[in-house]
Amino acid sequence: MKKSKIAKFIFIILVLVLILGIGCLFGLPWLYDLFKDNGVKSFGSHHFLYQIAFYTCYIFCLLIVYQLILLFKYIYSDTPFRIEVEKILKICAITFMLLSIIITIKIFFIPTLLSFVVAFICFIASLSFYCLAEVIKAAIVYKNEIDYTV
Repeated sequence: MKKSKIAKFIFIILVLVLILGIGCLFGLPWLYDLFKDNGVKSFGSHHFLYQIAFYTCYIFCLLIVYQLILLFKYIYSDTPFRIEVEKILKICAITFMLLSIIITIKIFFIPTLLSFVVAFICFIASLSFYCLAEVIKAAIVYKNEIDYTV
């Protein structure tokens, strides 16, 4: 399958986001304090469990970006009907679900409307990735049946 210019552009953006994200991982407390609202405590004064949850969410987001990079690589290298594509989509679904759970738990301690919206979006993204994985799984079965008959 021929790569389109848009696919190349998105692939490059995802790689840059991953590199920048890994680079910012070490300066995360400083970035948190830089972009926080005046009414929010600094990163260091939050509870230890909050800091662990924050880092976990950040690492999950980096994992999702990495999985999307792999997804683009597999889809445009040959055919999207591969078991690897299904696995990547399921990993993204699980990661989004875990993000949704972590953010929902955070809502009980620091209730904000934005956190609720992000948790809901992560939940919907999780369901979407899972449905897409099941569609790809069915397409792989149909493709294999057609390949055997030919």
